[in-house]
Amino acid sequence: MPDTETRLTRGTAPLVAYILKQRSIAFRIFLLLLIVGAATGVRGLFGLFLPHVGFFSFYYPAVMIVTILAGWRFGLLAIALSIVVSTSLFLAPAQTLTTPVLSIISFSCAALLQLLLAQWLRTVLKQMERNENRFRQLVAATSAIVWTTDENGEVEEPQGGWTELTGMTWPSYRGRAWTNIVHAEDRAKVTFDAGNIDSSGAYHTEIRIKHTQTGWRWFAMRAVPIRDSSGNIREWITTISDVHARKLAGDRREIVIGELRHRLKNLFTVIGSIAQSSRPRNQPVVEQYIAKLSGRLQALSAAADLVMARRGVSLDLGEIVRATLAPFTEDRSGRIRIEGPPLQLDEQTGGPMALAIYELATNAIKYGALSAPEGRVMLNWRFEPDPRGRRVEIVWRESDGPVCVPPRRFGFGTRVIKFAASHETSGAVGIEYLPEGLRCRIGFIQVHGSPASDAKEPTLESIGIL
Repeated sequence: MPDTETRLTRGTAPLVAYILKQRSIAFRIFLLLLIVGAATGVRGLFGLFLPHVGFFSFYYPAVMIVTILAGWRFGLLAIALSIVVSTSLFLAPAQTLTTPVLSIISFSCAALLQLLLAQWLRTVLKQMERNENRFRQLVAATSAIVWTTDENGEVEEPQGGWTELTGMTWPSYRGRAWTNIVHAEDRAKVTFDAGNIDSSGAYHTEIRIKHTQTGWRWFAMRAVPIRDSSGNIREWITTISDVHARKLAGDRREIVIGELRHRLKNLFTVIGSIAQSSRPRNQPVVEQYIAKLSGRLQALSAAADLVMARRGVSLDLGEIVRATLAPFTEDRSGRIRIEGPPLQLDEQTGGPMALAIYELATNAIKYGALSAPEGRVMLNWRFEPDPRGRRVEIVWRESDGPVCVPPRRFGFGTRVIKFAASHETSGAVGIEYLPEGLRCRIGFIQVHGSPASDAKEPTLESIGIL
């Protein structure tokens, strides 16, 4: 953790701080008299050797210095006082009236321009100081280390918080020596160049740094380039934040999810094995029941594994389809065509969708297009804008199979298919028994922000197992 006081002591440059220092009226009057008096003394000294030098020449710097230190009002007083003093002391009695008047006018015009320039410079310095103070207070309010490097990632000045974090004292970490405290496997990540900048205009990475008290710890590094007017990188502003606890929690979570996936697969395998070993022999009806149960278990297992692998945020429909239809496409290469753009589904929809696709494929093998040698199945999906988000349509279309006729009664498989979009807004399923083949349309609306924005951790209930 960087020391706040240490970071705040590296403030505005001393010269800028002195220029912008708040001064009393009395002190500013003193500065006015002192600076104009010094200009008068220098003019008098040069006049001993160069009597013909212009008597206003030495008051230009005085006007600018007074304006920068005391403000434009005292700059105007400096112009007036310079005119009075110089004409009183250095105007020769033999000169005509025209000469000093022209000199006064030209001096006044030039001095006013200097006054404006000096006041503008004072304003710029104030804005710079305000921005720097704002930046330093922002740094003080964060728990991260904030430091600067040159365009090559080399440190050129002491950095607040680095000694407290690593124990390295200045100048032992000067240049690229600061990377010596970075883990050897992570040093390649701290090479700053324009090619590392992402779309947000910054470079992000996570590295291990040897903490002075606790040893190796994970830190998140974010470097933002500062460019000149030509677009070239001149320096990097870098923040380093401790993410060790989050990193360890993520690793533990990966282990837990991996274990959960393993146990879930074992559970499905055990259930399938129990069903297979418990069936009576020579019972065709039971054999059909076991085959259906095993297939549905495989479909659920594939969907559940996708949910766990994707951490329960969202599932890609293409992944669900290919995982579910994998057992059906092994010996039917080219007969099942799958097309559609990337489409994310909530895990609550992923499980029912996998079951619905499995039921459609099973029906196609038993009664539909896949029961004939030339039969084909086309599964595609698309979406289009909707005022509430986007409307999704998934179409299962069979062709070149036997003539399709409606069933005499609708069984559990039909109910599973019609349940596919029940978790989505305006979900609807339509099944058409056309002579050329079965056609199933699954439509729903994904509202703005779905499906991944409000997703929760995966549970057995969320994927349709319980």
